[in-house]
Amino acid sequence: MAKKVIFLDDSKSILKTISYTVTELVNDGVITVQTYDNSELFAIHLREGSADFDILFSDINMPSVSGYDITRLARSIDKYKTKMIIALTTEISEESKKMGKEAGFNGWITKISSPEVMKSTIANTIRAINAKG
Repeated sequence: MAKKVIFLDDSKSILKTISYTVTELVNDGVITVQTYDNSELFAIHLREGSADFDILFSDINMPSVSGYDITRLARSIDKYKTKMIIALTTEISEESKKMGKEAGFNGWITKISSPEVMKSTIANTIRAINAKG
């Protein structure tokens, strides 16, 4: 069964690039993809419990609600406590990664990564989810 993946980023061009990058995984039925370019709207969907995902890739630096805040919010809601949340960001400092770990991110990928890195991150995350049962 296809895993539900959400990409959250305030940049529409980044979301288009990512969607193109994962087209093969979508076409092969490995994942379904939903994108959000508004972190406030996504936060509302989290609070309502209507955000439906197995894996969330979230930008860190977004206006209004940061990726750290999104992750902390998700971790405070039972439905999302064990979901996989991966930072998708330009941040590379150790301090940022430490803050991400404290917020509850499961992983970290930089936006400048190659399409192959994105695909392998998704594949590895799916394997981790499946191993949990």
